[in-house]
Amino acid sequence: MLKSFFDRLFGRKEEERRPAMPTANKKKQVTEQPVGASECREKTLGWLLNNCPQPVPLPTYDLNKPPEITKEVRDYLHSRIKQIPAMPEIWHQVQEILQQAESSASDLGQCIAQDPVLTAQILKVCNSPAYSAMGNAEMVNLPLAIARLGVDETSSIVFQSMAPELGNSEKSKLEIRHIWFHSQAIALLSRILSESSNRLDRHEATQIGMLHDIGKLVILHLEPEHKLERLAHLINQGTSSLAAEYEVLGYTHVDAGKMLAQRWTLSEHVQNSIAFSHHPTVSEINSLAKKLHHSMATLHIAHLVLNHAINTQGQPNRQTIWQKHQRTSLREDIADFAQHGMHITLNSEGIYLQVLAEVERLKLSFPDLFQSEEECGEA
Repeated sequence: MLKSFFDRLFGRKEEERRPAMPTANKKKQVTEQPVGASECREKTLGWLLNNCPQPVPLPTYDLNKPPEITKEVRDYLHSRIKQIPAMPEIWHQVQEILQQAESSASDLGQCIAQDPVLTAQILKVCNSPAYSAMGNAEMVNLPLAIARLGVDETSSIVFQSMAPELGNSEKSKLEIRHIWFHSQAIALLSRILSESSNRLDRHEATQIGMLHDIGKLVILHLEPEHKLERLAHLINQGTSSLAAEYEVLGYTHVDAGKMLAQRWTLSEHVQNSIAFSHHPTVSEINSLAKKLHHSMATLHIAHLVLNHAINTQGQPNRQTIWQKHQRTSLREDIADFAQHGMHITLNSEGIYLQVLAEVERLKLSFPDLFQSEEECGEA
C-alpha cells in the first residue's frame, strides 16, 4: 500500500459542470485545508487513488529498455503508415485557433463552418442526449453549439470526425468504438485534472488524452484477424498490452502511434507524450522537460480515475482486445511529484462526483457499448 498519495490533489472549482451548458472558465478559490492521503474521506479522489489495484507480476514490457523493432518490421510499419491519409487542413486550422489565448467559440465556429459535413456533425452531437437536456429546443447555431460543448470537447469531436477511417473488417468497428470512447474519456478527465493545476495547458491535456492511443487504430488497420485474435487472447490471459503486442506483432501501439503522429505532423510535445504514454513514473523520464512530466502524470491519473468509474458504473457490454488490461496504482515517486510539483488537492467530494458524472454523460454518446438490458428492451 502506498504510504502517502498526493497531499494535495485537484483544487478545481467546486461547482460541477452541468451537461448542455457552456463550461465556466472562472475557478473558485478552494478553501479546504491540505490533508494527508490517509485522512481522505470516502468518495473523494484521494480515497479512489488509495484504493486502486496494486501492481501484480505479469509478463511485461520494459519501458526503459524496450526490445528493438527489427528493420523488417520497421520498414513494414513505415510503408503502411505512409498510405494512411494525412489529417485535413481544417483540423490543423482548428488546432491553430485553440493555441491562441484569445480564441472564442465564434472563431472556432467560423473555421468549422467551412465544412458543411463537419458542421452537421457538431450540431448532431450537441443535440444528442449526452449534451442536450430533454425538452430543449434543437440547437442550429454553430457558435452556440460550440459554447455548449466547450472548445476542447469540440476539438475532440472534430478529430474523431475527420480522422481517416481505419480498421480492416466489420469486427474492427466495435474495437474502434471502444478506442474512441476511451480516448474521449481520457481527454475529458485530463482536461478536468489540468484545470485543477496551473502546470499544464488544458488544450494540450485534452489533445494528448485524445491522441495517446492512436497506435491501436493503426494495429486494427494493418493487422489480419488471426493476429488480432492472438493479441486479445494474450491480454485476456494477463499479459500486459505492450508485451502482448510485441510478442504477436513485433511492435507496439506506442511505436505505431509515434509513426502516425509524425505522419500527421503533430506537435513535438504530442509526439513525445504518445511515446511515453505508458510510462508508470515520472522519475524514469526525469531527463525530459517538466512539461512532459506533468502530461504523463495527468494522463496516468486520468486512466486510474476512468478505471474506477467504469468498474463502479458498469463495464462495456461487449469485450474487446484491450479491455482486460487496466493500469494499476501509481508509485510513490509520482505521488510526490504530483504533490510538490503539481500542487493539487485530494479531499474534494465534489470533484469525485463530477468525474463520475462526466464519464456517465459520455457513455450516453456510446449506447452501442453501454446500453443496459432495460434500455435495449425499451428501444
